[in-house]
Amino acid sequence: MKFVAHNNHGILLTAFFVCLLLSLPSYAKDKVSVVVTDAYAEMHTGPGRGYPVFHTIEKGENVRILKQRTDWYKVETSKGKKGWVYRDEFTHTLGLHGEEVDLSRPGREDFDNRRWELGVGGGNFSGARALNTYLGYHLTENLGAELRFTEAFGKFSNSKMLTLNAVHHPFPNWRVSPFFTLGTGGILITPSSDIVQPEDRENSVLTVGGGFTFYVSRSFLLRIEYNDHTLVTQRESNEEVDEWKAGFSIFF
Repeated sequence: MKFVAHNNHGILLTAFFVCLLLSLPSYAKDKVSVVVTDAYAEMHTGPGRGYPVFHTIEKGENVRILKQRTDWYKVETSKGKKGWVYRDEFTHTLGLHGEEVDLSRPGREDFDNRRWELGVGGGNFSGARALNTYLGYHLTENLGAELRFTEAFGKFSNSKMLTLNAVHHPFPNWRVSPFFTLGTGGILITPSSDIVQPEDRENSVLTVGGGFTFYVSRSFLLRIEYNDHTLVTQRESNEEVDEWKAGFSIFF
């Protein structure tokens, strides 16, 4: 029964972060006012082809872009109508003063200038199944910081680990980019036993690792990583825990 409960917990955790990643909009082009120069633009009730068209924006009409979600823009017309327009319908859009407005698809420029990353993944934590998520911020082109949370489900114990890591990207603009990490944090180990009631164990953790990020397209990355965790104990020797994981991330 414990295995089922932990498995459900892992599924719910993964589903939550997948929904979060898919629902995050891009704010790079928010609050921009433009003039439609195509013959017309169809306004949908939602960000997808499956949503019905309820209004047509005519050529020469001013609209305000409120936010972006993947290839769709939520816009407001001069008459107050709000809806979603597909990116390709804004191919020849201009600014209010006739200047060109770049509404190109997110690509390498966004990748090169990324600041935030949010990711989720899974892997092997010293023989146990593990789920993890992280939030990262690029301080400079080569240096960043990441807050990571990992939960592992083993046969004899379960673990929860939170670490803060410095991340070095020696070649940040490569499509396949290596990185190296150094961090510290804490781990809570809860034994799984129905016979006795052993106490939970808390330890400080020192982490060193590295991996690769693979730029896929738009705002998505794939990521593989290895970490060597040293659990600082009160015994004569510390514990070594190795971790392999893979997952995906978005940047914004």
